[in-house]
Amino acid sequence: MSETALEAAFVTPQSTRESLIGAFKPRSSELPTTGSSFFIHLSELCPVACLHCMYSSDLQRKSAKDSLSRDELTKAIDFINESRSQKLNITGGGEPFLKFNSILRLLAEVTTPKIDVVSAGYWGKEPTRANTLIRRLDAALADNPAGPEVILRLSLDRYHLEAPRPVRLEHYGNVARAWAEQRPGFGLGFRSIEPDWDIVDRQIAEELGARLVDVNDWNRKLVLPDGREIPITFNVFRRSGKASELAEGHHDTSRSIHEYYGPFETGSRRLSLATTVNDAIRGSYAASSGVAVTLNSDGTFWIFCGTAPDRRLLLGQESFAEAVATFFQDPITHLLVEEGVWSLSDLVIELDKEAHAAAMAKNDVASLVEDLLDAEDVRLAVTLVATQKLLADDRATLDGSHPLGAVLAAPDRDLLAECRTLIAERRARR
Repeated sequence: MSETALEAAFVTPQSTRESLIGAFKPRSSELPTTGSSFFIHLSELCPVACLHCMYSSDLQRKSAKDSLSRDELTKAIDFINESRSQKLNITGGGEPFLKFNSILRLLAEVTTPKIDVVSAGYWGKEPTRANTLIRRLDAALADNPAGPEVILRLSLDRYHLEAPRPVRLEHYGNVARAWAEQRPGFGLGFRSIEPDWDIVDRQIAEELGARLVDVNDWNRKLVLPDGREIPITFNVFRRSGKASELAEGHHDTSRSIHEYYGPFETGSRRLSLATTVNDAIRGSYAASSGVAVTLNSDGTFWIFCGTAPDRRLLLGQESFAEAVATFFQDPITHLLVEEGVWSLSDLVIELDKEAHAAAMAKNDVASLVEDLLDAEDVRLAVTLVATQKLLADDRATLDGSHPLGAVLAAPDRDLLAECRTLIAERRARR
C-alpha cells in the first residue's frame, strides 16, 4: 500500500509536491521577522555584455519585463524597509546604472544600515560624466535621514576590460579619481575574480598611482597617494550563464565554492546563505536571525538560497511577514534555512549524481539551489525527505488524509533510497 502510494507520487511529481506543501503544517510559529541581506536587480540589461556573465546579460531583452516601473520601485522600497534588512545590495541582473534614477531613490529612501551599489563602471568613460554621477549619488545619500554606510563597487576583471563594449582601465580610473577628489559620503571598491589576482589589481594600482596591500586570501586594498583606501575583493570564477560557453582553462586558478565559502560555515558543512549578511570585504558572511531576499527586475522575489525554483512571489501581493510564512510552508525552505545548501547538495548527490555534478560544475552559489532542484522528481524527493525529518522531530504535522501520510510517518524508513530507485527508473524509461 505504502509502496504503491510512493510510486504513484512520482507519476506526477510536481502536483504531488504541491499537495504536500498544502498539507504541511510547521508547529513553530516563530518564523524570521526581519531580513538579512536584500538583493535588488533593477534591470536585466547591460551595455557591456561580458563573455563570462553569470546572467548572460546584454542589451537584448530576454523576458517580457526587464525592469521595475516607478510604482513598483515605490513598492520595493516599502518592502525593503518593512523587512528591516541589515544590508541592501543593488546589483544585477544587469547593469543597475541603466536605472540610475532608481538608484538615487534607493539611496535616499531605504533605511537599511548598509548599502552596496554594484556597477560595471561603463559610465566612467568621460571624467566629467564620472564626476557628475558621483556628485548625484552623494546628494541622494545626503537626503537619507537613516545615514546608511554605502560603498560603490565596480566590477573589474579581464572580461570587463575585453568585453564587446569594454570598460577600459582609464574609465575605472576616471571614477576613482572623481571619488578621491570629491570625497563623497560613500566608499569605493572593486570586485574581481580569483584568476585575475595579481593582474587587474596591479593594472588599476598603476593607473591610480596606488600601492597594493594584502588583506586576506580574497581581499587586497589600494592605498592612494593621499592615504585613502579602496578595497578589491576577489570572488570565485562562476561557470554559469555565458561562462559555461568559454573554453577550458579560464578558471584553473579559482577555488571551488566549497573551498571559498568554507571559512563562512557556522558548523561542519553548514552554510546557510539564506540567513547571512554578505560582507566579503570584511571577510564575513555573518549569520543572522533574518532571511536574505532576492527581488528580481520582473517583480518576483524569493529567499536567496532558501527557496525551491517553483516558489516565487510577486511584489505587492503579500507583506514581508506573509511572504516569509508562505515560503516556510515548503519543507525545502526549512532544510535550506536551518541546515544550509550543503545539506541539499548531500541529498541530491544521492538522488541524481549527474544533476549534482552539473550543478556543482557551475561553481555558483547564486544558482546552486535552482540547479540542484531543477528536475521535478528530485524536487519531490527532497520535499519528501525533508518532510519525513520534520515530522520525526515533531516540528511539523501533515494532514492525516494525505495519501503519503503513512509513508512519511515512518521515521526509520529509508525514504532517500526508495526515492533514488524511483528516480533511476524514471530516467531509464526516458
